[in-house]
Amino acid sequence: MKQSCDYHPTINAHWFCPKCSANLCPECVVKRDKGGYLQGESLYFCPKCNIQVQWCGVANIIDPFWKRLSKIFAYPFSSFHPIVLIISLSLLSSFFSGQGLLNLLVRGALFLVVLKYSYEALKTTASGDLRPPKISSNTISEDFNQVLKQYVLYFLILFAFGLISAALGLLIGVLFILFAAFFIPAMLILLVTTSSLLHALNPNIFVRLTYRIGWGYLLMYLFLFLLAGAPAFAAQYIDKLLPTGLHFLLVTIAQSYYTIISYHLMGYVILQYHDEVGYEIEHDAFKDQSLDKNKLAQIDPGAHILKAINPLIQDGKYDESIEVIEDMTHGAEITSLELSNRYYSLLKMTNKTKHMLGYGINHLELIIKAKQKNKALDIYSECIKTDPEFVPSAVSLFKIAEWLNETGKFQEAVKTFNRLIKEYPENPLVPKSYFRAAQLFNDRMMNPVKAKKILNGLIIKYPEHEIVPQIKNYITSIM
Repeated sequence: MKQSCDYHPTINAHWFCPKCSANLCPECVVKRDKGGYLQGESLYFCPKCNIQVQWCGVANIIDPFWKRLSKIFAYPFSSFHPIVLIISLSLLSSFFSGQGLLNLLVRGALFLVVLKYSYEALKTTASGDLRPPKISSNTISEDFNQVLKQYVLYFLILFAFGLISAALGLLIGVLFILFAAFFIPAMLILLVTTSSLLHALNPNIFVRLTYRIGWGYLLMYLFLFLLAGAPAFAAQYIDKLLPTGLHFLLVTIAQSYYTIISYHLMGYVILQYHDEVGYEIEHDAFKDQSLDKNKLAQIDPGAHILKAINPLIQDGKYDESIEVIEDMTHGAEITSLELSNRYYSLLKMTNKTKHMLGYGINHLELIIKAKQKNKALDIYSECIKTDPEFVPSAVSLFKIAEWLNETGKFQEAVKTFNRLIKEYPENPLVPKSYFRAAQLFNDRMMNPVKAKKILNGLIIKYPEHEIVPQIKNYITSIM
């Protein structure tokens, strides 16, 4: 089961602190440059314990490939680079759509460029970068021998098929080719991860690799099989509907598109099963596109402040932590529940009672908004005991009264409804507070006389209020 960040429950944890067992995402961990000759490389520390954290690994961060198929199909559209490559090469290829050796060679060369880009997409995806690679001379021409190795691999398989068919018969040859076709994705994965054609052709290695990946390999193979046949399937239906030139262009575009996403899929499988494949992934190379800074800010806008104060709290610098929070918020209302918890606790720890009570109103609203019933009741009780004149907002008082009722504290609930009525006589919640107090007297405290008195007074005071019909119905039910 995947572990979530302790401070951002909707974000998967990237690190784990071996001392305090905290799960942390990139917005919570403290990042430090190694410096010196290792400048540019980073170390990551727990903001609370100030010790190095351990990476949770890719498996805890990414979704399995079968849960992100829509993103795999959308992969070429997430950047203009693959789109430009597909369209430009397809247009160029359409100029050589005729018969003849020259046209065939040009189309083959153009497809090799697409295949080389696809290999680059596979490698970058396998390393943890889920963005399409940029088009450059390095992307298109560098390390081209991997593409050639793939064709050598195909040639050797076909050559072996010929030898086996000649020696043992066509049926055995067909069984061999079916066996080899099933393991081709495993061979290509080995070709990328080891750069060795011998490893890719070694049955002892690619069969064990398939076994280690397990049923995920079968699912990947099914999708690759469907992707390989998609262009031909599409061509069959549009062949008679479009002019020859346009038909050729669209089929070429489809072929290039499906080639790129097929290799991206294989790269993602390497990433997902990197431990089984034996492919090492470094965290600094991993680019998690789900970690949008704006998204993190929306989830917890106080995360950067928490990161700043956690080391100070660890060192016991509580007053300095309070100053940092106040400086970084610039007097604005705190909207992060985690930061609010920390700020309120710091004010309490440093005996800043007046400040704590003043801030307690905002803090209580955040806790109630988060529907943390028990914590809200504890904070309210704490503030009331510290200062009996403590008055939160009308909305907070109403919710606290409701929760006190739910926990069986009926008299305290009535007192809280009365407090709302007294402190906020013009608030729209006042009629409803009267009604709820009357219900408590009748249903929970067995005092129907008091309940009727409150309800009759409520009808007189608010004769046109929308709650009056409900009050009248309730009065008829009182014994």
